[in-house]
Amino acid sequence: MLQLAGVLAGEAHPAELTLESLDPHERAVVACGERRFELDLNWSGAESLCRQPGCDDRPVDFQIVVCTEHLPQCDVHALVAMTRDSGYCVKSEEDPTLLEGLPESDLLVTAAVGIGAYTEVVQAWLDTCFLPLDEIDDVLWGDEDRALAMRHSVERERLRLDRVARKEVRRLRGETRVCQACDTELLGWNMRAHPLYCSRACSPAHPPAPAVPVPF
Repeated sequence: MLQLAGVLAGEAHPAELTLESLDPHERAVVACGERRFELDLNWSGAESLCRQPGCDDRPVDFQIVVCTEHLPQCDVHALVAMTRDSGYCVKSEEDPTLLEGLPESDLLVTAAVGIGAYTEVVQAWLDTCFLPLDEIDDVLWGDEDRALAMRHSVERERLRLDRVARKEVRRLRGETRVCQACDTELLGWNMRAHPLYCSRACSPAHPPAPAVPVPF
């Protein structure tokens, strides 16, 4: 545990460890701020756990810091933060086609649909994984072929993620045919609204941005 605290202190995290659970012969779960770790007491190893307290599952990856079960429970601020971290991690301007169809984008967008945050998350993904459309010409100035390839990749990925989102909308609605707030018939999906509501006005409001950095 002292070694783990030292590593975390080196990463500029508060290095105060809190014991969450303990099996004296097998494992211990410790928390440090929002981060959680499982310590193997037999092999002196440590692995990251989902940041949801009490969860024994591993996070999706280093950028998506919760497990697949708890990802849909994150709020818009946490989802956007993880989306940006993931996008910057995989970003490659050399061959943008390699960035199309990445599994982490599907996970993030699917989770976003369930809280009515599709537009925020998909834009964060496209802007960080690829490039914002209004910056492509400046960043790739003088290379028209690369700029065109980037634009095409962005638009293909936007359309693909739209299909991913609509599939999740159909799953969430199931047998539901009316808005959960006003009983209006759900004829389509407003991308800025929660799938179970007819409009952004009827959708539950997103919580305000936290005053402190998002822990995710």
